[in-house]
Amino acid sequence: MKDLENKLCDQSWNYKNRDKTIKNLQETDYDIVIIGAGITGAGVAREASMRNLKVALVDMQDFAAGTSSRSSKLAHGGIRYLAHGDMDLVKESTTERNWMRIHIPHLVRPIPFLFVALEGGKYKKRDIVGACKIYDFLSDNKSEFKNSKKYKWYPPEEIFEMEPEFIKEGNRGGAVYYDNNVDDARLTIEVLKEAVIRGADIVNYCKVTGYIRDNGKIIGVKCKDLEKDRALEIKGKLVINATGVWTDELVNNYPDEIPEPLIRPTKGVHLQFKRKHTKNKMATIIRSITDGRVFFVLPRNKSYTIIGTTDTDYKEDLANPFCNKMDADYLIESVKYYFPAAELDYDNILSTYAGIRPLVMQKGKSESEVSRKHIIFFSDDGLLTITGGKLTAWRSMAEDLFKKVKEKDLFSNIGRELDFSKQKFVISLGKEEWLDEVRKSKIEMDTDIIDHLYQQYGKGAIKILEMIKEDASLKEKIIEDNDFIKAEILYCLRYEPTPHLIDVFCRRTEMSLWIGHKIALKSARKVAEIMADEYSWDESKKNQEIELYMDYIKKTVSFIT
Repeated sequence: MKDLENKLCDQSWNYKNRDKTIKNLQETDYDIVIIGAGITGAGVAREASMRNLKVALVDMQDFAAGTSSRSSKLAHGGIRYLAHGDMDLVKESTTERNWMRIHIPHLVRPIPFLFVALEGGKYKKRDIVGACKIYDFLSDNKSEFKNSKKYKWYPPEEIFEMEPEFIKEGNRGGAVYYDNNVDDARLTIEVLKEAVIRGADIVNYCKVTGYIRDNGKIIGVKCKDLEKDRALEIKGKLVINATGVWTDELVNNYPDEIPEPLIRPTKGVHLQFKRKHTKNKMATIIRSITDGRVFFVLPRNKSYTIIGTTDTDYKEDLANPFCNKMDADYLIESVKYYFPAAELDYDNILSTYAGIRPLVMQKGKSESEVSRKHIIFFSDDGLLTITGGKLTAWRSMAEDLFKKVKEKDLFSNIGRELDFSKQKFVISLGKEEWLDEVRKSKIEMDTDIIDHLYQQYGKGAIKILEMIKEDASLKEKIIEDNDFIKAEILYCLRYEPTPHLIDVFCRRTEMSLWIGHKIALKSARKVAEIMADEYSWDESKKNQEIELYMDYIKKTVSFIT
């Protein structure tokens, strides 16, 4: 484990070393080549490298740039899927959630969810209590990792104390159960690192343009390095398509039992406000007063709240979905009903984001009824595809994929016992261990910044402390209202492949959410200066990066401005 820890911060996997990674990709014969570096592809890379396979992974965008940075930021079991009878899905997700909470404790953190019974509403006390009991049971039954916090029912007067601004009329009491907060993009990065430190070669902004074939069978991929506009080929015994919403673009032939097209893209939109405007204290399940769909009001950090998500069929640009006025109004209207004092004017919106879910086609079902189960299949040309599924179940999805691989007998000695990869993350760090490191460093910082660094980076935060010790100016905040500091920007540049300003704001950190759109330009200029110094950008390149990021921000709030 110590050898792996040392590799976490040896600066070999960063943008400055990109050419070396590209060279490796061209010169190595891999066991597995993975297309797609969202959480699904990252999970497959980790699983494969833990089984001692030689792994390559490429993505045409940044890591987690698609669905895996645009979720509800939850590691959860999906209590709403109980109503659809998806017991296996809930069992899978709750047990995976429990494992992550124990083995990545800094990143996966429990939060209480309030589920209220309202007079005339769809869910009565017996429904809610029954769902919470089943949820807790499925989570813990025959599982090594248990959910430490169980549900409890509260009468109306106690609900009013816990959530004083929640609607009181018709309130019949409610249950509090527990799921977990997570930074989805940071989780994806850390899963990728687990593969890199075990020998995987992984690069972003490298688009697959075709396949290398031998007697009709796929034996590799043809790529274009989008950063330097150069072609390359990567050869491997098995090519895996883990591209999510782009799945259908990569598959040339489907088995008879697989629908074509396979993916039903649906858009999910989230809005972020300051907590003082939403008025919630806990995570809350609410039903849309428009169409009855379930969505969440979710606390993030001490001072912010995410509202979402929508669920609508989507037929536009898969890489660039954005929130529109209809999406925002749909969410705001219902939250105002349940939190009558909420100040959810457009002027108070800090940020928005939209993602596309890669739902597997199911005839006759609405967007919100389609199952989140994953599907794995081989095409006749040897391509192995994995798609669908939930963020929380990334590890078990990868494990299922290797059951399929083992059936084909493509590799020897890759069999592992069930749950073999439920191992502690190398980046994992306990809170007390972290506080000891802070005390030993003798660096004085705000408690909120100390907590923020721990929650986002785990053992990586120790490296950030070392950087601050060398240069005290690095503990300066990017924006006074938030806890992001200069040192963590440098950490992301030096220990993760981070070519662009937008990567820092949207994937390496959550600054694009926390720093409101009104002051986005100020923060972009400050971070761009750090990147310019580190990467030797000239003024033209720096301004180009700022413009690219600000164009994104403007599109996220176009319905406001």
